[in-house]
Amino acid sequence: MPESLKKVQKNWDEFAKKDPLWAILPIPEKKDNRWKIEELFATGRNEIKAIMNYIQGLDINIKKDKALDFGCGVGRLTQALCEYFNECIGVDISSYMLQLANRYNKYPQRCKYILNCESDLKIFPDETFDFIYSNIVFQHLEPRFTLGYIKEFIRVLKTGGLIIFQVTTRIIGFENKFRRALNYLIPQGIRRVYKKIRYKTWAIKDMYCIDPKILNEFIKSHGGEIIDIVEDSSSLPRYEGKRYCITR
Repeated sequence: MPESLKKVQKNWDEFAKKDPLWAILPIPEKKDNRWKIEELFATGRNEIKAIMNYIQGLDINIKKDKALDFGCGVGRLTQALCEYFNECIGVDISSYMLQLANRYNKYPQRCKYILNCESDLKIFPDETFDFIYSNIVFQHLEPRFTLGYIKEFIRVLKTGGLIIFQVTTRIIGFENKFRRALNYLIPQGIRRVYKKIRYKTWAIKDMYCIDPKILNEFIKSHGGEIIDIVEDSSSLPRYEGKRYCITR
């Protein structure tokens, strides 16, 4: 596993031990373990229902056989996908998150969770999935890993299948850009001490942006076809983002 991904894994294992549900969906008033699991999973059902309606609005018909939830965490979206697909696979880098996902799994015969600590998806053969979904995940990965996983998405997608994912594209405002610059200047060790004092955790949830022009060219050069791109506000208030819908 690349060293950078080891740090990502360490962060999310820490989040999973301290405040896992808030780490998955960090609404301020839900911090310090104030999420109820039923409430969190309801947001997943609402999100996936909206995505299915979005797909229908594009007049696209996909097979409802096998779906992948990349960066599944505790299964907030994976469980919701089970209402639409025959088989669902959730993949995550944190074994602690997956322990919780298995605890909350209401569809053990049709829903499986897999630990993947590599920078690829070689655990799956070509053309495995009809649908691949990932939300508020790539924003926490360096662009090189995001591009690598998107390349893998295209590889493991069945012909005629659909991929939908969200990325952050730009930091909003001078203050936020200044804070971002400080992150690069201050050694990570000092940042971790500050985070430990302020947030009572060693984990750091880094944010990364990716240039849409680079992403668009990358998708096309690896056999993907962009169907739609819409503005996405998942990372507000500091970031702008986009949601991609692609096929092969």
